Amino acid sequence: MKLEQVERKKLIPLLEQLSGAVEDLLITGLTTASEATVKTLNVSFQESSRMGMLRLGGTLRSVNDEVARYTKNDPDFSRRRLSFFLNRAWALSNALKHSIEGNRVDLFEKLMRTPSPQPVDKIEVVTVGVVKRPAASFVAFEFRLRTVSKCGHLKKGDRLVWSCVFPKAPGSTIPAEGYLHLPQKQKFKAVSLLEPKVFTMETVSTTLDPTGCHRVSLTDTSTVAAGVEFAEWSSLFHWDQMAAFERVQQHDPGPFDLDVELQEEVFVDEWLIHDSYENSDSGIVFPIQTSTFLCETIVPKTGDNNVLLNNLGEYKGKKKPGTLYGLMHYERCKLVLQPLTVFGKKKPKHLMISDEKIDPRALLSTLKF
Repeated sequence: MKLEQVERKKLIPLLEQLSGAVEDLLITGLTTASEATVKTLNVSFQESSRMGMLRLGGTLRSVNDEVARYTKNDPDFSRRRLSFFLNRAWALSNALKHSIEGNRVDLFEKLMRTPSPQPVDKIEVVTVGVVKRPAASFVAFEFRLRTVSKCGHLKKGDRLVWSCVFPKAPGSTIPAEGYLHLPQKQKFKAVSLLEPKVFTMETVSTTLDPTGCHRVSLTDTSTVAAGVEFAEWSSLFHWDQMAAFERVQQHDPGPFDLDVELQEEVFVDEWLIHDSYENSDSGIVFPIQTSTFLCETIVPKTGDNNVLLNNLGEYKGKKKPGTLYGLMHYERCKLVLQPLTVFGKKKPKHLMISDEKIDPRALLSTLKF
């Protein structure tokens, strides 16, 4: 979205209401937060998303989910997470209001963080890993892809991401992976991307994010089709550690930055999982030793995270289980790894995705939602 496209008469009052709601919540506290305050946060999330303010909408969605965890006495509730996203929502709403009222195009585009998309007629990709993000009201998946041929402005081996989000029906007992079986507008099911095949995506667009990864967007006219089996996985195993070091040196963190936004896609050939231990603030911690560094994997103790927990337990103590792929970020002066895939002798094993069979009847009931 550009500044000239903004509905000023609607957006400025919305930003003012949002800023006031956050201040009310901070003053009164969660235990005495009024129904009107929580409703304002929810309406702001819906309206900001509808207007294309995706960064602000995503922040408010995180606030709403954390408030929902608190009201349900969910052990996954995090004071640190709620404080961060509340502060971020307040800062974003005030900064956006300031940029709109002052016609600050440069500041507005920086806050929106939405680079211009580039159309691509066709791309050929394989899936190297999948991130699963279950929440109270939705479940999101992020498919990490690699190009296997030159496609327009994309080179062979370029990193791409395609994301999908599914609303969760209240009281639904369907595993998060079940939503991957629901059909997309383009008449394919996201679960098919888990297959070790080359997929052809036609009539798409990509945007380059600050981490150097291209985000793929599909339209109603896009198509996604499975092709031949892919076997040359080792050709994709590349991680430039010096380039990662330079990115850390040049990084200038600001008040809107998340720890995970400065992340690296890493491939590790030699790794060993040590005994896990519990951390009261974060969850279960798995120390992982590689040939060049020590990192940590943190798994929350509840919810859909038991899939990753069980898979990590199976690999604990094993030597040379295969190449490990994951996302690494820097948090509190530590290397934190989110392991996604192990490439063994056979097909890739996606560590966050369950192999549990889905009940078709239960799945169909979600369509009514």
